[in-house]
Amino acid sequence: METVARVAIVYVFVWACFRVVGKRELTQLSPFELVTLLFIPQLFSRALTRQDYSMTNGIIGASTLFLLLYLTSAARYRSARVASIVQGVPTVLVHRGAVVQAHLDRERIALDDILSTMRKSGMQRFEDVEWAILEPDGKISIVPVAR
Repeated sequence: METVARVAIVYVFVWACFRVVGKRELTQLSPFELVTLLFIPQLFSRALTRQDYSMTNGIIGASTLFLLLYLTSAARYRSARVASIVQGVPTVLVHRGAVVQAHLDRERIALDDILSTMRKSGMQRFEDVEWAILEPDGKISIVPVAR
């Protein structure tokens, strides 16, 4: 029964932390934030399996991660400069039909990735693309030429 109680405590604690962090933040986690949150199971695993009988260590570690996630989110919301540092900035990959090769090289984006996104947007030629932008979340946005 002690294991059941420990799992219930962790469940309630993680649920409460996610409620504090907010729904919007959970849907917009950066890859770094997602990887950081994947540390939570490691923090609690020893306490849940009773290798370390103290739940306190797991709760302190997870609280620290959630606090850092919350503080980063708040700082990013209040400051465009912090947001650009934490999230990154969009990168132009194609401008008015011309591929910006230096940006593709810097971001390690293959031309096939842009072509795939163009096909999904119904475009076949670079001349049809006003902008192809690598967004901070890693997705490529395509803006067609206005006709």
